[in-house]
Amino acid sequence: MTTPTKLSKAGSPALRVANAIGWALDRLAIAIAFSALVAMFLALIADVIVRYMTTRGLGWPTEVPNLLFPWLIMGGIVVGAHRGAHIAATTMIDMLPVSKARILALATQVLLAGVFASLAWISLKVIAVTGQQVFPLTRIPQLWAYAAITFGCAGIALSAVVNFVRILSADDPRYPLERPSAEHQI
Repeated sequence: MTTPTKLSKAGSPALRVANAIGWALDRLAIAIAFSALVAMFLALIADVIVRYMTTRGLGWPTEVPNLLFPWLIMGGIVVGAHRGAHIAATTMIDMLPVSKARILALATQVLLAGVFASLAWISLKVIAVTGQQVFPLTRIPQLWAYAAITFGCAGIALSAVVNFVRILSADDPRYPLERPSAEHQI
């Protein structure tokens, strides 16, 4: 017989919504990182080809990494935070019983969400300051590069909210990304 607790964990609307948001965040961050990498590669290859054929470069591809590298990095950071694929020291949480580990894990996610939401908010002020600065060759406002910080911090904050719900729903809070067994699925 399935207990109400297990049934609610497997079929929790909050968990389904959190997982859907997490999936969308993960896909968005991957798309951003991959697009930035491909665009940088193509711009630099175009510059190399033109330089080889004419002995003069295009010029503007030298600004592309300044614009897109922050997006590549922040996309990867958001994916790592969402998937729990970051460097972590888990000795303390591993030594705790499940109930206390859950409290510590939940408190950590609340702290992460608060800190990174604050950083995302503060980074909007940086964007406001850099709005008038442009890259000299492309004339693209530098705020587009700084917007990666806002995306990254907001993405980590959102990931912490998603992980909060997952930790609440997990049998063991140390493994919130584990899927429920077949007997727990509806």
